Amino acid sequence: MANLEMETSAAPKAELRNPVDFSREFDLLLAAARTVPDHARIDALADAGIDWRALLDLAASHSVRPLVYTGLRETCWRRIPVEMQAAWDEAHQLLTGRNLFLTGELLRVTAEFHKAGISVAAVKGPVIAQMAYGDFSLREFNDLDLLVHEADFSSAVAFITQFGYKPLWKLDSRSVLRFLRHMGEYKLTSDFPGVDIDLHWKPAHDSVALSPSLSDFPSGFQPIALAGYAVPTFAPQDLPLFLASQGGGDQWGDLRRICDLAEFLRRFPDVDWEFHFQTARRLGGLRSMLTGLVLACDLLGAPLPASAAAHIQADATVTRLAERVTRNLSRQLQPGEGLTRYVFQLHAKQTMGGKIGLMSHIFMDRTTEDGSWMMLPHALWWTYGVLRPLRMAGKLLSRA
Repeated sequence: MANLEMETSAAPKAELRNPVDFSREFDLLLAAARTVPDHARIDALADAGIDWRALLDLAASHSVRPLVYTGLRETCWRRIPVEMQAAWDEAHQLLTGRNLFLTGELLRVTAEFHKAGISVAAVKGPVIAQMAYGDFSLREFNDLDLLVHEADFSSAVAFITQFGYKPLWKLDSRSVLRFLRHMGEYKLTSDFPGVDIDLHWKPAHDSVALSPSLSDFPSGFQPIALAGYAVPTFAPQDLPLFLASQGGGDQWGDLRRICDLAEFLRRFPDVDWEFHFQTARRLGGLRSMLTGLVLACDLLGAPLPASAAAHIQADATVTRLAERVTRNLSRQLQPGEGLTRYVFQLHAKQTMGGKIGLMSHIFMDRTTEDGSWMMLPHALWWTYGVLRPLRMAGKLLSRA
């Protein structure tokens, strides 16, 4: 899959080298979903004929409309029918307005945290867009994500409720921490439709192959400039581990995550990736990180870090995982629900001991879905691992 001889400074190849046959629309999506669009590929595909409505729907399903819109405006805009130009313009205006609103809300909330003396980091969404793309309007995001230290979780929940957000459950914060300890995140909703805050005290769930802790980010929370204001988040040199944990946590089935990684590789070519490879290996999730790099290189023309080639060559599972993800993306297959979504994680986890530990988390850790399905008394929380297959079976039967 990946061009293993490509150095960080090398220009990306125009042709994808993988065994999957893409539709022209998906191929064009990949060529345009970049801050540096592939002009030659876009021209060739436009000459061959494109269903422009299908392309817009495809970009929407993969949540990459702002990036693709910008790429199309730069390359083949005049070749798009006028009615489809209008549809793209309308979608872009709506998404830009939403991004502005959510970014403003993020600035408001993090500023109040700072005044209250509660350490917080903004993660995902606007800060990833700003750091990786250089423009928070180029990435779709649907909610806000804040990360606090576990010791500050109760204070943070109480603080956020002052802004009109409501906790998902009527449980005290200490009970929430106990119930979702391995998940590491808790949702608070607002009266504005679709404006939610996911409050994290862990960077990733324990039930994924690459699950770092806050101590794995040595630089701590650092301010970045966002819309003229300083917002705390991960430092650029620490971001690769976070991007890989998020993309791998979604089985790299969310094209946005691959775009995030690809754009980061373009903007920060001097990052010490070998340090992150060693951290990922220690955590048992190096395959997950390498799979994301292969996808970013092969699908989106990102430069592959020089030291990645040897790691990819040493583990054939990485290429197989990347090929499977590529097939699913091109067919618009979702990563899956229930136990099927963990197949990638088990393949990506290294060592038999790591796989056994991961299976323990998958089967036994309580999830948000468990608690929303049925909140049992504390003494019965241990039964969720037993009841989960029944809940999943009920979901499948309801769809039959």
